Amino acid sequence: MLFQTAGAQSVMPRPVETLTVTGKHAMRVGSYKGIYRVYERFDRLPERARQTLSLHFLGDILPDHAVPSEARVVIHAKSGDIPLFVGNDREMHFPRSDALLAENPPVLLTLSSDRKVQLELAIEVDPLPQPSFTKEQAQVWLGEINASIRDVFGVILAFLAPDAHRIKVDVAPGARFEAVENGTARLLVDNQGGTPYTFLLRPQDYQARTLFRSDRPFSLIRVKVPTDEFFTLRRKD
Repeated sequence: MLFQTAGAQSVMPRPVETLTVTGKHAMRVGSYKGIYRVYERFDRLPERARQTLSLHFLGDILPDHAVPSEARVVIHAKSGDIPLFVGNDREMHFPRSDALLAENPPVLLTLSSDRKVQLELAIEVDPLPQPSFTKEQAQVWLGEINASIRDVFGVILAFLAPDAHRIKVDVAPGARFEAVENGTARLLVDNQGGTPYTFLLRPQDYQARTLFRSDRPFSLIRVKVPTDEFFTLRRKD
């Protein structure tokens, strides 16, 4: 009897696939509680200061000044990542909640090593009904911050701390910003660019009853804080 045995089929080895992944990794740059405490401190300011002023963080990517949302700054919470910057908005939107405070998740940033995110601590003036204000109004804003420093830090520390004495006026694109003293208008800014122009104003350098006016609504008005107003998000080793 003749038996024919079928040979086993040979198995060809599968080709090895090499997958190369390139990109930026997330870096820890802080904690939820660290940012929360800044807002908490502002909440301790006297009510008179918080009636017309509010605390904000404005972001900027250096050195190219890209919108901060490109850095993907997020609160890395258990429920999922919460972005702090969205779209073209340069203002940080920080969610305040007791649950996140108890969890205290890290704040992560995804950005190449040659770029960094700079935050400006901004004490913003509430939007004005008209694009104008007086020297006396500006001095009230400065006075509220200086009085708050004394209330929060005490008379001795406030004596050693510098006073707030300048206003940051963001003049809108295409706008003219003037100071009117004794009926005479003096041009301070003629913004012919496509972005707001920040003008540092010292109200004490102008006469009483000086009117500061723009022919377009202000992009932003804020009190220049009397301490270091810029913070950089850096990697925490």
